[in-house]
Amino acid sequence: MALRRNFHIIVNPAAGRRNRTLLDRVVERLRASGSDVTVELTQAAGHATALARAAARRGEADVIVAAGGDGTINEVARGLLGQGVPLGILPLGTANVLAVEIGLRPRAEEISSMLLGGPAELIGTGLVDGEIFLLMAGIGFDGVVVHGIDPRLKRLWGKGAFVWSGLKAWAAGPGRDIRLVADGREKRAAWAIVTNARNYAGPFILAPDQNITQPGLTLFLLHDASRFGFVRFLVALALGRVGKLRSVEVLPVRRVDVTDPAGLEVEVDGDARGHLPQSIEQGTQFLRLVVPA
Repeated sequence: MALRRNFHIIVNPAAGRRNRTLLDRVVERLRASGSDVTVELTQAAGHATALARAAARRGEADVIVAAGGDGTINEVARGLLGQGVPLGILPLGTANVLAVEIGLRPRAEEISSMLLGGPAELIGTGLVDGEIFLLMAGIGFDGVVVHGIDPRLKRLWGKGAFVWSGLKAWAAGPGRDIRLVADGREKRAAWAIVTNARNYAGPFILAPDQNITQPGLTLFLLHDASRFGFVRFLVALALGRVGKLRSVEVLPVRRVDVTDPAGLEVEVDGDARGHLPQSIEQGTQFLRLVVPA
């Protein structure tokens, strides 16, 4: 495959100084290869979608790169659906789940090599109320955690901000009486996660049989609403054994309508995404994603 020569990089400026160094090194390597590199900064939530869509329509870039966390990648992906130009990623976030999913380490030489010559593979998508997601949608505990994060603490502490918010949510009582309909079947749970990916919250394996390059979603329902039940779930997640828990129900799904409790927090790809009720379904469009060779 011939090397790509034109890159449009959309950057979340909230990335820290250390991550900015990684960005600068990747840009230097791309330009040293003879490539043209355009860098744009986002100004607000949702801005990355508009920037990506405009760049794709101009037709000048071989790859449009999302430089930020999984939330920024999600925004850029929304702008590229149906556009044809592939998405590249430059992981600058806290968890970087998509980077882990495709085996990309946060090293300038690996990222620039992938962007220049890595294949562009089709990946499946999901939808939350019509807006795509690439990784997961969480209803309940992780939604409460993500909504409760102080952006200033996130910039200062990184993953520590998630841990602190998680401890507060757990101490308050993590379980919720969630009511949903999964492909026509009525279900209840203390916590629900719909995933399009194998990994969750970074390197942790939630769905070992899931493959982001294949269409299909998996629903995880935790039925134990106790604090100990949530601790057991998180320990099993660390060990890659969530599916072995008796308190967890695992279902392949095409559509999940989550109705109650109204107002409960939802997170999508690691970012806050509103409140219940919401509908989650398998996406009908694929996205081209540049991956390591």
